[in-house]
Amino acid sequence: MRFFIVISSLSKLLKYMYYIYTHSSMVEGKRCMQTNESSKEQKVKVSGLTFAQLKKWVTVDLGMKPYRAQQLFSWIHLKRVISFHQMTDISLSARNRLDRAGEITALESCDTIAADDGTVKYSFALEDSEVIESVLIPDSPRLTACLSTQAGCRCGCTFCQTGRGGFRRNLRTDEIVAQLYGLQSSSNDRITNVVFMGMGEPMDNFPALSDALSIISDDRGICIGARKITVSTVGIPGGIEKLTQLDGQYGLAVSLHSAVESTRLKLVPVAKTLPLRELKRDMKDYISRKGRRITLEYCLIAGINDSLEEASALAEFAGDIECKINLLIYNPVEGAPYRRPDTESVNRFMHYLYPRCQAVMLRRSRGSDIAAACGQLGPGARND
Repeated sequence: MRFFIVISSLSKLLKYMYYIYTHSSMVEGKRCMQTNESSKEQKVKVSGLTFAQLKKWVTVDLGMKPYRAQQLFSWIHLKRVISFHQMTDISLSARNRLDRAGEITALESCDTIAADDGTVKYSFALEDSEVIESVLIPDSPRLTACLSTQAGCRCGCTFCQTGRGGFRRNLRTDEIVAQLYGLQSSSNDRITNVVFMGMGEPMDNFPALSDALSIISDDRGICIGARKITVSTVGIPGGIEKLTQLDGQYGLAVSLHSAVESTRLKLVPVAKTLPLRELKRDMKDYISRKGRRITLEYCLIAGINDSLEEASALAEFAGDIECKINLLIYNPVEGAPYRRPDTESVNRFMHYLYPRCQAVMLRRSRGSDIAAACGQLGPGARND
């Protein structure tokens, strides 16, 4: 009797295992079919490929000659065409093949608004209906493009409109690069500088950021020198280290906002993942290996971080770092419980820092009347 029960149980177990196996195989087969179907439909975002990636795609995936990569890169990133069929030195058959396999991303502005100081804010609609904002800032002889790296932001800075709106997704490399080309196409003057200070935390989208940096600074394309490109970060684990390891001499700006740990945590909640001591270590490593000073960004907020005690902590923190301190006055954000400090408080703070610190500058907010200034990008910012 026991033997029969054991055999019966074993038989049920084998049937169950066979059911799981066949069911899983069917599901996996369906997944493979779906993946194959979707992969057939998806085209390569060619404008988001670095030159090395483009060369591999052209030669390995498409079986074309290596010189085609040089042609493509020049057409896309120097002449900035938006269709393969505009590439007149490439044969029609090759253009048709490229068109079947890849696509060039171009962003059109769905809204543009100009400030009294000449700053212009652009809203770009992405293919999934997400909207991101970028800013063009004229300051002769420079023309600076401020680019976004994410739709929303994960860091949740309490004084920042983007952070208060939450995170939706990372931008792809081609979307980051297309912002720059969209801004350039709107101006008769050449963009000279790029700052990654728009929507999102650049280091939180580092793979796309690093490829965008490579494309933008490549002398075969738009060729904006690495020293003219600045990446801003609040400081997340490993972020500055990754930037330091890149070949280019890209600039680094750290959104500090307080050198008092408890104050900084109120303003920048993600700071709990990288305490000030570790952030300072990463900054020193960048300075040592890159031979460039960094910029400390400090947004003055009334009653929060504008006291002499805060100024003293900042002076002590920055005392042994080769840096420049940019002081900014808080720009109003809808729903945020903060105020701009008065002129007396700002002057007192600034005069305490200088000459205790190497370089201190009170930076004039650009585009605050159109919600294009520091911390204002994203839906719902105030324009008062």
